[in-house]
Amino acid sequence: MSHSNKPLRQRGFTLIEILIAITLLGFITLAVVNITEDSIRTKERTTEVNKNNLQIETALGRFEWDFSQIYSPLYFSSLMQFKAPGSVDGTADAGSGSGTASTAATNINLQNYYEGLVQRFERNEHFMGVSKEGFPIPRFASPDKAEFEFFTASNRRKLENSKQSHFAWVRYSLADQEEDPDAEENPEVPKGLKSLVRYFSADDPYSEKKINVDGEIKGSVLLRNVESLKFEYWDYAKRKWQSTLKSVVGGESVVRGVKLEITWYDSAGHKRTTERIFRNHWPMVLPEDPAPGAATSGTTSGTTSGTTSGTTSGTTSGTTSGTTSDDPPGS
Repeated sequence: MSHSNKPLRQRGFTLIEILIAITLLGFITLAVVNITEDSIRTKERTTEVNKNNLQIETALGRFEWDFSQIYSPLYFSSLMQFKAPGSVDGTADAGSGSGTASTAATNINLQNYYEGLVQRFERNEHFMGVSKEGFPIPRFASPDKAEFEFFTASNRRKLENSKQSHFAWVRYSLADQEEDPDAEENPEVPKGLKSLVRYFSADDPYSEKKINVDGEIKGSVLLRNVESLKFEYWDYAKRKWQSTLKSVVGGESVVRGVKLEITWYDSAGHKRTTERIFRNHWPMVLPEDPAPGAATSGTTSGTTSGTTSGTTSGTTSGTTSGTTSDDPPGS
């Protein structure tokens, strides 16, 4: 049996087949590149949107933290009222509610003491008087629609034994915007915009002078490229929003709700408007305030100081407490 020694012929690819394969490979590579570039661009856009959203949410979150802990004794007490020097139950209702009889000399000394305390804080630019327990009553300020200054208990000391109070004055307002050398200039963003700034003072909250923003206290920039800022305050008596604190009954010391509207430009040059409603943590109660001579026996039982249930434990005729129907809408 004979065997052939000729090698078997191996058939290769033709030129047309090679060109077709190269063309298909080119289309596949182009599709992969396009998908990769689209994914990168989508990631960059999403990151930029998230960054912009984080900026506005951080700014509003900072304001919510401060305003939710706004403080005034009038949320749970009432203004100190003096009585006649010869009254039986004391010359000043200092919040004890005991109404025990004492000597006329002691009553006069107490009245002089509380009158001096009232006069001290009436001269203070930050306070407007004292409550019936002798607590200073802060005076909230809103000189224009783009500024709000109030007293808060939101401070948390960063360093142990630091000389700071957990009470603080805080102001939110617009300030001239400084140039950021690290930021890329966007032609879509107009010139002359402002920055949302937070001024904070906790070293001496009972100081007689207001926050000095011209050097003593440096503001923290919360948001750049702000076009406008507007605060409105909830009037629970008239059940509507007011543009100034003076339009709200007792608004300079008791604020139930704030509506903040801010218009700003994001990093892409898009104009955005955000509106948010904030509430504090105080319950909607009306503290009892027995008028001089209202208590027949000289004692007042069951006085309430900021109860969380919104009810008063004593039975005082003609007093309305614990109403929640006046909450700011949408809060």
